[in-house]
This record gives sequence, structure tokens and C-alpha cells, in this order.
Amino acid sequence: MPNRLAGETSPYLLQHADNPVDWYPWGPEAFEAARRQDKPIFLSIGYAACHWCHVMAHESFEDPETAALMNELYVNVKVDREERPDVDQIYMTAIQVLGQGGGWPLSAWCTPDGKPYFVGTYFPPEERYGRPGFRQVLRILADLYRNERDKVQHNVDAILDGLRAIDAHYRGRAGGASPAALSTDTIVAAGRFLVQRSDPHHGGFGGAPKFPSSSAHALLARAGRLPHGEPAREAFLRQCMAMARGGLYDHVGGGFARYSVDERWDIPHFEKMLYDNAQLLAIYGDAFALTGHPRYERVIRETTAWLVREMSHASGGLYASQDADSEGEEGKYYVWTPAQLRDALGPDDAEVIARAFGVTDAGNFEGGTTHLRRVTPDGDPEEEARIDRLLAALFEVRDRRVHPATDTKVLAAWNALAVTGLVRAYEATGYEPARALALRVGRFLAERMVDGDRVARVLGKDLDGTIDDYAFCAEAFLRLAELTEDAAWWHRGAALVAAVVDRFYEDVDGGVFYLTPDDGGDALIHRPESHHDGALPSGAAVTVANLVRIGHVAGDTRSVDLAERYLARRARDLSPLVAARLLAAADDYLHGEQVVVTAGAGREALLAATRRAYAPARCLAGPWAAPSVLAGKEPAPDGRARAYVCRGQTCLEPVTDPDALAGL
Repeated sequence: MPNRLAGETSPYLLQHADNPVDWYPWGPEAFEAARRQDKPIFLSIGYAACHWCHVMAHESFEDPETAALMNELYVNVKVDREERPDVDQIYMTAIQVLGQGGGWPLSAWCTPDGKPYFVGTYFPPEERYGRPGFRQVLRILADLYRNERDKVQHNVDAILDGLRAIDAHYRGRAGGASPAALSTDTIVAAGRFLVQRSDPHHGGFGGAPKFPSSSAHALLARAGRLPHGEPAREAFLRQCMAMARGGLYDHVGGGFARYSVDERWDIPHFEKMLYDNAQLLAIYGDAFALTGHPRYERVIRETTAWLVREMSHASGGLYASQDADSEGEEGKYYVWTPAQLRDALGPDDAEVIARAFGVTDAGNFEGGTTHLRRVTPDGDPEEEARIDRLLAALFEVRDRRVHPATDTKVLAAWNALAVTGLVRAYEATGYEPARALALRVGRFLAERMVDGDRVARVLGKDLDGTIDDYAFCAEAFLRLAELTEDAAWWHRGAALVAAVVDRFYEDVDGGVFYLTPDDGGDALIHRPESHHDGALPSGAAVTVANLVRIGHVAGDTRSVDLAERYLARRARDLSPLVAARLLAAADDYLHGEQVVVTAGAGREALLAATRRAYAPARCLAGPWAAPSVLAGKEPAPDGRARAYVCRGQTCLEPVTDPDALAGL
């Protein structure tokens, strides 16, 4: 018999609707039940594409004996972290307070008012992997709540003190610096820091597991265009090429997996997330703008095609993720044996793919299978065209396999990131399907997710957005304004930026942006702050970048002042690995350019040139720009269009040649 999750819309929660566990969704009903029965709460947080979430569900939540114990001892609450990132952040930070490594599934034991007294991640049903068995933990922690309330309260107090201390740490790092303390050297130093921590052989940061770290990766490119920036530029491109050739990328169907389980980008954890691919579209647009390398354009074409083919909701939005597993096995959909290649392609063509992608009898994955990653240098155009044809044939064969499950949830923030990434991909390459998809998803956001200055978190659910939903939608709308020169997009974006300042910002300790609005409906045990990048960029940092953009183009001095104060107090003292997006906003503030392209012959070529160039702090000044920005910008005497590039209070000589504009 289905439990209370049967009425939910989240695919992750619905996966648990037939568990024998008496799950509650997050909400007042669960907390009231816990208070009425004087039971602790067992809180389980995960997401649909999470491999270890599936493992724990199968081992424990589907087991009648374990479920009976859970129902006897606890009020059990299930949360989709992608629907409720605010809830997830609170309890994930609690794990850090306890000195443990985080991850999902997240398992928290709480008092009836939701205050955690113990937090962990995955627990096996019986003791193994150096972890206690789940049933054992359930009994111990229920007994602690029943018989030793003083110890429970001690743990609660320590965790809540730790949550406050972490926020105080980030606030305390904000010094009393003036805006003059920010300089080009700030970005140069950040680039040097990231180069020192990047893998000199394979690119990326750290060892296994290795994540794209897209905000830090993108900051390398920004530092690479500044004085002494060549090492940063090289580190940026090294990672781009390694990921594009490696196993993180799906060479058959397009799109990137979440992370690599090794330092070489060979074997991924196979789940695909919309937010990763959204950010990587922008990064590969930048890489193509810097180099013109065809592999980067290929990534953009194939990833865009994957989004259209496999990730598109009928409403126009994009789905959240694809699972790592199919038929109960991780990666089964993606891997090959030599025999499977021969069956699909014939012996001669199979040998071409096996040689190019390292497919052997021994394999590089489980059961003698091989996950494709390019192991030979790129060949001549004829050879590469043959490989492309063979990969297309493999796609037709693979498409007949059992597909991994897709989380069909549609999230405003992630869709907005996709719009921004697609716009950049189109600008750099001129690939028209990327532009069309950006506009389609942008219209979906404007029509279905945004109502005036309010943003819904999830399609089809009455749930207000977090700062990420507001900030990322604002950024997407501002970028669509520049793409289309339609002022309506600009005004939509500006309204959302104002809403963030009104509902998520507090002018204390140098300025604080919260993850949740000040009029949020839930009484959370702690109001989480937005202060550093994770897998997604910080919503606070994106807001600051939006404020800079609006201030520079529209002449909004209040926006510039707020961004200036926040940057001056925070951008210099945080590690570039966690504050890369804020440092990018500082780069926009320091090196912002406005481009005005007048009417006249050759205008489209000038627009294409300024969009194609790698100039990350540049923005196009359209009809929404301040009169002072547009004043005096006239076509050439012979009727040709001119482009004016202005930096700070100074405008360069106007140009009529697209190549000259691209070189500025």
C-alpha cells in the first residue's frame, strides 16, 4: 500500500512511495506527528540520480523488518535535496560540524522540532565498510532520545552552535577594506592560486574523485587574459581538453557525467546532471572562442542535441538529471565489450573504434567492459569523419538498450543556468540549435516559472524559489536581452535582481545574502546563508555580478554601490576554490566593458564579432542602456555600422571592422 509520498510530484520521492516505511514529506504534518507521539525524526535526504541512495533504499527502506523498526521508533521524513536545497544545506552543514565527510544519502536523527542530534550518510544494513549497521544505529539513537535527553540536547546545542559559527566565520572573513583594495592583482593572484592547485597532467583540481569545479575552472580563463596569465590559460585549456577526450564525456550520446572516480577523467560516476552540463556549455564556448578547436565545438553540438533529445519537458523546460544505473547496474547503458562492438559495426569498423577509444578484452570497468574515452590523437578530417559515423551507429544500437531513469523534475535555477550556458555556446560558435534552445527555455521560465518578481522553485509545485532560482533566472534574462536586443528580457531580469535585494539581502557585516527569502513559509531551524560555490555557483555571487551588469549598463549607481561594498569586504579573503564566482564578479566590476553597436551596414557582423570574442566582462548595451552610455554613438559617415567599446569612463575609437572589434 503506498505511503504518504504517493501524493508528491518529485520523482525521487515517488521512488519511495511503495516502501513499507511510513514516510512523510517535509512539512508541518511530520513535525506535529513527532511531537504528538514524542518520537524522534529520522530524516533521509537524497536525489533521484544518486547511486548510494538507491543502494540504501534497496537494502533498508524496502526491507520489511527494517521498515517496521523505523516505523516503531521514528517519524520518518523523506526530502528531495533538489526540491529543498535549503533543508539539505542545513543538515549537510551539520555533518561538517561533526567533522564527518558529507554526501548522499544524508541521514539525520532529529528532535520533533527538526533539530539534529546525530547526522551521517549511508549505512549498510549490517556492519561493514567500517560502518555500523543501520538497524543497530536506529536502536541506539532511539534509545538515546528516550533515556538520555540531556545528551540529546547537548548534541543539538553543539550542532546549532556550529552552524552559527560557520556563518560567523564567513562573515568574519569580511574585512573592512575599501573598494580601492580590489584590483587586477586580486584576479591575477586568484589565477596563480588555482594554477598551483590544478593537476599539471590531467587538469582539474585534486585527485580522485575529481569534479569539474566549473566556477573555479572558468576563473582560470579570466585570469588567463590578464598580465602574466599564460599559465592560467594553459590550465584552463588542459582541463577542457582532458574532459572532452576523457570518459567524463559521453562520446556516443553527448553530455558530461557528474564526476570522475579517478584523477585522469577516465571512468565517471555515470549520472548526468543538468547543472553540470549547463555550466560546461559556457566553458566550452569560452574554450572555442580562445582556440577555435573543433573538439570544443563538437562538445557543444552534441551536448545541445542531448538536451533536446533526452532532457526536454513538454512545457519547454529541461529535466533535472539522468541516473547512473540501468537494470540495477551502474554504467551498464554506457559500456562496451569488443564483441558488442563487432556485433554493432562489423570487425573492421569495430577495430577502428576499439583502437581510438581503448576497448580491450580486459576492459577498464566492471565485468570486462570498457567505458569509451579517446586514447589516440585526433586524426585527419577524413579519419575523424569516419569515427563520427561509427559513433552515430553505436548510438543507434545503444539507444535500444534499457535507458537510465530520468528525473523529470523541472527546476528554475538549473534551467536558467542552461539558458546562460546555451547563450554563450551560441555566441562562440554560431550553432543555431543552441540559440533556439536558449530561447525556448527562456520563454518557458518567463511564462511558467516567473510571476512578476516571484520565482517558483519547481514546475507544478507551490514552492517559492531560493536565491539561486532568482539570481540565475535574472542572469539568464539579462543574457537573453543581449542576445535578442529585446528590452523586455532586460526588464524581467532587473526586476528579479531587485527582488533578491529586497527579500534575500541584509545589510549587516558587510552584507549577507541568504539562501531563503525573509518571508519564507517554513520555520527552519537555521536560516542558511549563500556565501560560497559548490557544484552550482553561489547565488550571492551571481547576484553581485547581475548588480554590476545593471549598474554599468543602465547607470544604476545603487546597484554598483551595493556590489562594490560586498566585493570590497568579501572577494579578497576567501579561497578561489570556494569563491571563484564572486571573484568573477569582481573581474566584471574591475574590467567591465560596454559595447554599443550602431545601426548601419555590417551591423550583424559587428554583433557577431563582439559576441564571439572571449571578453567575459563585456556586455552589450541595448535600448535599455542609460542615455549617457548611448549618447554620441553614431554610424560612420559612409553609413556603415560602428562599434564603440567603453571601459570605465573611457571609450575607445569606434571600429567598423569585425576583426578589429574581436581583437579589442
